[in-house]
This record gives sequence, C-alpha cells and structure tokens, in this order.
Amino acid sequence: MNFNKILNLMVVFMISLLIMVPASDAWSWKTHSQVVDVVYYGLPSDVQRNLNLGIMENASNDPDEIFHDFTYHSYPKSYNKSIYWLNLGKTAYDNGDYANASYDYGVACHYISDTFSAPHGVSGESSSLHSKYEDHAKKLTPVASSVNGDLNSLMENGKIEDSKSWDSWIQTNDDSIIQKNLDNGTSVCLQAVKTSVTGNSSEATNTKSESIFDVILNFFSKLFG
Repeated sequence: MNFNKILNLMVVFMISLLIMVPASDAWSWKTHSQVVDVVYYGLPSDVQRNLNLGIMENASNDPDEIFHDFTYHSYPKSYNKSIYWLNLGKTAYDNGDYANASYDYGVACHYISDTFSAPHGVSGESSSLHSKYEDHAKKLTPVASSVNGDLNSLMENGKIEDSKSWDSWIQTNDDSIIQKNLDNGTSVCLQAVKTSVTGNSSEATNTKSESIFDVILNFFSKLFG
C-alpha cells in the first residue's frame, strides 16, 4: 500500500470519527456563564466573598473548550461528573482554597445544567435544530427557584423531561420551553453548590442573573457603603 492510499484511508477515518461524535454543546458559553452568575449571587454573602465569579464563569465552559468532553453531558454520566467536581469543590472550599473551589463549582455547574438541555435527553437529533435551540437560549435569562429532592433524582427527572421538551419545542418553536429547561438546570445548580458549601439549600429562591449595571452598583455600594 503506497503513501497516498494510507493518507486517504486516514482522512476517511478521521471524517468518520467526526460524523459519529455527537453534538455535545447544549448551552453556549454565554448561557453557562449566566447560569453561574445566578448560582454565585444566590449563595450566602460570606460564600460570595470567598468564591471568585470570574473563575467560575470561565470554568463553566471548560468541559467543552478545554476537556473536549463529548460523553458526559447527559444523565447518568453527567451526574457522576457533577458529584466528582462538587466533591473537589467542597474539599477545596473547606481547606480555604477558594480559587480551586471556584473552578470546581464552575465545572460542576456545566455538567448539571447540560443535563437539563432538551437535546441531551434524546439521541439522533438534528444538529441544525440543536444549534437553533442553543441560539435561542442565548437570548434568555436564567432564573433559579427552590427545588426539592436529591441531586441524583433531580437530574434523572431532568433527563426524563428532556425528550418531552424536545418534541414539544420542535412542534411549536415555543421558547418558553427552553426557558423552563434553562431555569430548571439553573435551580438545580444553585441547590447543588449551596448544599455542597453550606449543607443548606433552603435559601435558593427566585434568583435572577444580575446585569452589568447591578454588578457595578453592588461593587460601589460595598466600596463606599
């Protein structure tokens, strides 16, 4: 077999791999960052002072951009990854290593929130519809409300609801379906991180992503207040 034939076979093999790799990006970096913002501002003020929001935001996209993880974005694999990173975050936080805790919790939020993205609850979905779903999500603002249940049960239920949401959204193009998916994922992220840090999730109610104006105003209030 000559060099050209070997090269052609390698090209065909690589193309085949790319075709078989599922679309793993459920939420965009913007959406993941907004989810983390809601989580951060939903935590007790003393925890906010310890954690670094910028680190959390950047970490929330690393499973896609750095790890190139195409496998662990759907339940139950996403649950295992979430627990792994939550445990790392808890250990780091308890040791006063707040930078690593911020990173670990940011990554954990990625795996948790992706579980609630409808395309991740189905198989063989259209890549164009997957991208359309993600693009529509970029225009939405996540909101967190209190949720009941352990993380495993909540993520399992998210997986079950995904297929229903996907079918409904394809038929209706109703973005309130995406909003519900996004809010559910954000709510579970907040409870998971809050429980990991404090052992108490009762304060996770109606938290909304803050605008840049709110962040600046809050900064100056703390600086001069």
